[in-house]
Amino acid sequence: MKQNKVVGTLLKIAWTLELTIAVFILLVTVLQMILTATDSLNYLSIGKFSLTEFFASTMTVVVGLEFVKMLILHTPRAVTDVLLFAIARQLVVSHSTSLDTLLGVTAVALIFLIKKFLQTENDAVSPASLLEAFNRFRTGAPTGPEMQSKQTEDSQEH
Repeated sequence: MKQNKVVGTLLKIAWTLELTIAVFILLVTVLQMILTATDSLNYLSIGKFSLTEFFASTMTVVVGLEFVKMLILHTPRAVTDVLLFAIARQLVVSHSTSLDTLLGVTAVALIFLIKKFLQTENDAVSPASLLEAFNRFRTGAPTGPEMQSKQTEDSQEH
């Protein structure tokens, strides 16, 4: 029982740190979004606007947002989304060799195949279940294996 409390405490600390990192990344991403908008407007007004630089900055913001979602959701779908956007960003922004482009397109195709054939509906997390898990975490209510063992104990008492 004492080991379960230690593991539970360590998991809470790890999740709190992950959420803190996610909030920090989100703040930096929002700042980047604001800077991208102001820089783009400034460059547009003086006639030195670069669509390539705009795409690079915008796709970086998108990858940052997807990364935050991955840190919060902990699902295979969130991981594949981050990979998809990161590879797509590289394809759009970089002016690389034909082989690099072919490898990037192949990687995107593989990610789509993974999403189509290997991921299930259980890999997605609804916002409602995410909020429920967060509220259980915040209040210290049992989650996962702790909840199952608690329910088993309760049923054995009655």
